Amino acid sequence: MESQGITADGMTFSHRTSAAGITPKVWTEIGEAVSITPPNPSRSSVDFTHLKSPNKTREHKPSMIEPGEANVVLNYTKAARAKIDALFVAEGIQEFQIGYPDGATETFSGFLTGKPTEGGEVEGKLTLNVPVKVTGLPVFDEGN
Repeated sequence: MESQGITADGMTFSHRTSAAGITPKVWTEIGEAVSITPPNPSRSSVDFTHLKSPNKTREHKPSMIEPGEANVVLNYTKAARAKIDALFVAEGIQEFQIGYPDGATETFSGFLTGKPTEGGEVEGKLTLNVPVKVTGLPVFDEGN
């Protein structure tokens, strides 16, 4: 059977540029993404073990969800640097969206937790590393 997987070519990282309450939402792509790591939610657990736990085995129940972080690496451009700098100093929560090549999207709220770093080396290129702390659960939409 032939693989149904897709390549990452064509993925995008965007920021909501329309005001809250305005529909449809307007998304503006931020720079030239080289690498996009979507949010990575995880769930913690609470230990409910007691002295009569069956089979002397620990018992756990699910607890809070930690929405995690997203990370994007962009090619350095003056425009991308200016946009990222503005998002870093902005107060409040921002909306972001990752676009997948098959039309699916992942939308999440968050804020930048670090000012972008620029990496450079001999015969290398400058990049911007953009960490985003996610707040709330990301929403995945399969698209078409």
